[in-house]
Amino acid sequence: MDYFTVKQSFYNGLYEKVLEEASKLGKVEDVTIKYYQLRSELALGQLKAGGDDSLSQAFALYETFLKDSKHDLSKLESHVKGKNCLYHLNLLASAQAIKGDVEESLKTCVEGIDSGNEVGVPDLLLLAIEVALLNNKASTASTMFENYTSTNADSLSSEDELIINLAESYIKFATNVDTSSSNFYHFEELAQTFPTWKSQLGLLNLQLQQGNTTEAQSIVDLLESEYYSKNLEAVQLYKGNFLANKITLAIMEGEKSKAEELRSELKQFVPNHGFNKSHEELTSKFDEIVVKYKN
Repeated sequence: MDYFTVKQSFYNGLYEKVLEEASKLGKVEDVTIKYYQLRSELALGQLKAGGDDSLSQAFALYETFLKDSKHDLSKLESHVKGKNCLYHLNLLASAQAIKGDVEESLKTCVEGIDSGNEVGVPDLLLLAIEVALLNNKASTASTMFENYTSTNADSLSSEDELIINLAESYIKFATNVDTSSSNFYHFEELAQTFPTWKSQLGLLNLQLQQGNTTEAQSIVDLLESEYYSKNLEAVQLYKGNFLANKITLAIMEGEKSKAEELRSELKQFVPNHGFNKSHEELTSKFDEIVVKYKN
């Protein structure tokens, strides 16, 4: 089965397109199509309850986990245990990362990657790299990427290659490699070929990384235009990250009061957003240093 359109649509944030492609197949039996369908439903807040297959049940448990303030993993862990399916492990590793169990999340990913089951490996590798990078483990991410690509580069399908390319672009962004060359062109091409909220935000990040405030402001204006703002589902889905980018832009332009207003808005919209948590941690450390040397 050709998964290229489904995977390409999913990783560019075209979740409605994924559901459209899945609907053409009628009742979905293929586990890969099912996974992307369920991920898209979850992203759009449209996950349907009552699926009697194991993967649907795993998604239902994952959604329950996301809504649980205590982030109880026990039911999801119990359901995933013993399942020879990397898509199940992907959900478990995602939940572990969200809970803050970074090492366990990476361990789960490695377990799946090394399991010998090839279906879903690129997705699991991408997740592992995202988890590592979000926790300042760039060397771990790079090593995992290099180990996998050196072994499998010649056997990757086109639909899996697009996932691997995305993983590489994240590593380059985090390590500030090819910032104004190949990595920038990768996101620029995505934004032109798939002009979605997700692709535009990717390009916005690259413009900010290069200090291109004029170009960054143009993307902000574009995303606030009628064409993008009328897509309410996408607005809600990406608003937190969009606000984080706007805060960065305001700081770079020396607009401190605007940055604080946006920071308050982000805190109301996504109370535990990583951008504000990082800011609070850095502020606390700075205050400790000031007190130490003041005394």
